[in-house]
Amino acid sequence: MKRLIVAFATAFSILFSSAVAGATSAPTSSSTVGAGPNGYDWLVGTWSCTNSMQPSKLGALPSTSLTATKLKDGSIALHTSSPNGDVTVYYAYVPSTKTWYSPFVDSGGNYGYESTQRSGKTILWTGTFDLTNGSATPIRDTYTMLSMTKQYDLSEAKVGGAWKTVAKTTCTRS
Repeated sequence: MKRLIVAFATAFSILFSSAVAGATSAPTSSSTVGAGPNGYDWLVGTWSCTNSMQPSKLGALPSTSLTATKLKDGSIALHTSSPNGDVTVYYAYVPSTKTWYSPFVDSGGNYGYESTQRSGKTILWTGTFDLTNGSATPIRDTYTMLSMTKQYDLSEAKVGGAWKTVAKTTCTRS
């Protein structure tokens, strides 16, 4: 289980911190973030992120740099590389359900997804993190817009039936 949480913390510190990347179609306010098929266009670009939690068995990377790109199909690809490995994430909108999906995979073969139908200043994403050893855990990330150039992410994993904070990440547009 500790390996699961370490992998989750590392991947999600990299991965969902990367969910705060850039500015091609910046919304006019945080209330429009996540709304509709262009709700995350403002992510496109490069951001710098720091995790305020002290390194531990559950801790994530202390800092990362991320890149996000809007693809022709309208989805957003997020990527980061570090000495601890790479993580690739996609943000894709499904209009029929008004849901954003975010599948991800790390360079070690661990994978998962989160989804949300929410928009606005604070957005909760929920999903599952699966390791190559077959274990899985429920996960959630709560993003809070501090401004259109700064975002805070509280990453949690369900361990032993209780939610455990695994990263507290603040990202700022570079």
